[in-house]
Amino acid sequence: MIFLFDPELGKVRTWKHCEIEGLCFFVTIRCLHTGHQNRAAIVNCAYELRLYLQTAKDVEILKVQMMCPPSISGIQGWILEELESVVLHSGVDTDENAVVYRTKSRAYKLGELDLRKMKKSRILYSAHHHLDHKAEISGAKASDNEGYLYSNFCISQ
Repeated sequence: MIFLFDPELGKVRTWKHCEIEGLCFFVTIRCLHTGHQNRAAIVNCAYELRLYLQTAKDVEILKVQMMCPPSISGIQGWILEELESVVLHSGVDTDENAVVYRTKSRAYKLGELDLRKMKKSRILYSAHHHLDHKAEISGAKASDNEGYLYSNFCISQ
């Protein structure tokens, strides 16, 4: 089952099918209310991943993985790999940028910046970020039915 928060209706909806375009992140979570760890949050980009790890309540973060499409990996088929880091590099003397996604087995660079040139770097994610996540209960009561999100991250936005 796929659970999505619908901001227009202000409630969680369930679906049986979805499509993903471009890389995204799978965050394996454990519900602090029930102890269930049968779900993963799917996060769209590195900025949202950072925000999720900083603010998600009612869940413990167990693992962060990157889902990489063939257009980025160069390999036929999608790849799901454990994420080690995401670093944004900005050129000092140029407007060019690059983002480097590092997993256990590979590194992917997206962007035009030549990394040998002078640059400023900003870590958007490192494995320490998910280890630093403080599992915190929000006070919101867990629903008795299956149609709810373990973390109130999307709903509180």
